[in-house]
Amino acid sequence: MKVYNINNSREFFEKLTACKGTVELVNEEGKRLRLADGPLTPDTLLMTYFKGTIREMELIFQNSEDCARILSYLMNKRHLAA
Repeated sequence: MKVYNINNSREFFEKLTACKGTVELVNEEGKRLRLADGPLTPDTLLMTYFKGTIREMELIFQNSEDCARILSYLMNKRHLAA
């Protein structure tokens, strides 16, 4: 799933905190970076990966419920690719 122009990265990572399964970030070279196995900690993620606005990010969810929850959030905020 690709997301774009997330202005409130803290809020976004708080949503990712609810994820129960593995969440991976795909970097520019196509390599997968495992963010966590299970519940994420938003403060750790924010300090490690992003602060402020996220222009573009690709995420892979191992748990379909996690993906659906984040998809719903992103659809409401309009941060998905067309």
